[in-house]
Amino acid sequence: MKFRIKKDKDTSKELSKIEKAKKIIKQQKATIKEARKKLKEKNNINKEDKKQLKSQIFNAIYYQLMGALMCLIVLYFLSGGKNYIKLYKELNKLIDTYDAITTSYYGKVDKEKIINSAISSMVSSVDDGFTTYSDEEKTESFMETVGGVYEGIGASVSKDEKGNIVIVEIFDNSPAKKAGLKEKDIVLKIDDKNFENKSITDMAEYVKNSKNKTIKLTIKRGEEEKDIIIKREKINVPTISSKIIEQDNKKIGYINISIFSSVTTTQFKKELKKLEKKKIEALIIDVRNNNGGYLTTATDISSMFLKKGKIIYRLSSKNKTIKEKDKTTEHREYPIAVLTNKYSASASEILAAAIKESYNGHIVGTTTYGKGTVQKAKKLKDGTMIKYTVQKWLTPKGNWIDKKGVTPTEKVELKSLTKDEQLEKATELLIKDLTK
Repeated sequence: MKFRIKKDKDTSKELSKIEKAKKIIKQQKATIKEARKKLKEKNNINKEDKKQLKSQIFNAIYYQLMGALMCLIVLYFLSGGKNYIKLYKELNKLIDTYDAITTSYYGKVDKEKIINSAISSMVSSVDDGFTTYSDEEKTESFMETVGGVYEGIGASVSKDEKGNIVIVEIFDNSPAKKAGLKEKDIVLKIDDKNFENKSITDMAEYVKNSKNKTIKLTIKRGEEEKDIIIKREKINVPTISSKIIEQDNKKIGYINISIFSSVTTTQFKKELKKLEKKKIEALIIDVRNNNGGYLTTATDISSMFLKKGKIIYRLSSKNKTIKEKDKTTEHREYPIAVLTNKYSASASEILAAAIKESYNGHIVGTTTYGKGTVQKAKKLKDGTMIKYTVQKWLTPKGNWIDKKGVTPTEKVELKSLTKDEQLEKATELLIKDLTK
């Protein structure tokens, strides 16, 4: 019994060890299972991270490429469609030369002079007299002329036989007129600075560039000297003058156009309406000595007379020719004559040709200059400007007048200094038309 009891105790201990072992194994299995589960989750997370990382890299590359592309597109449009890569390749030799001279030449180098010389040479190599490069001063003067607006007092001056600066014209509604300045006044001083021996250009530049809102003119009127204070304002330069010629019981309007500036259309329309209110029966348009201006201005003035659909001119480029037709309902039917001479050019010739070929009007005088091309002006960042030919223009009937000019229907030379034979002939022709 003792032996058996002992054996049972030993067996119980063994069984207890086995149970403990099983429990430990079960725990280890659970631990291993948990570890496997975590490892699997970790692997899944790593896969997701890798996938996300790949996506991030792809997105970064995609957006960088799109950003670069958008930058190129924006640069393309901001530059007016220029291909800078292509331009750099074409100008590589010029850039290398400029770099070598400005960095390695042993003496002093005027970079601005080098650039201006390069541009001038580039423009002159085109071999077109109307493709030009202007410095800042000439550009400003040109823009004022065709713009028809400048900062000043509203008066024109000239030099008399003694070399005095004399007021020869006072613009209507100008500061000069309001201040009491008169024609034939002699300018002695401006802001107490002596101008007796100065040029007209000196005076114009001083008045234009003055930083003061007013200027003081010391003038001589007869034997009297007096000071006149004049306010500086933006002035519309008069480009139109008009009158009525009364002959043989007929009223004929006369309008002179000095230049086709940006203010000319408004001024022309205003004067034309004044003449028509006074019951003119015919019109003379004088473009003698008018060397042109804006194409749009010539178009607008022509449109006042032609019937809708009539051709004003044709524009010819490298690939095609287009007809510029009158798009307005406004027109006239009374007889018209245009006075021309050899200095009538560009926009003057466009108007003359339109009246001749699309209105059946008279052209009286001499053959015009013969400028059959159209230029585009581009102001550069430093204030200089290039003008370059972009098209040629043809008359309504398709004639190119370049170096030929518009031929008058009635050729009349000026032979006298005391009378205007061309104006007299135009008047005679119009009266004849009115009495038919």
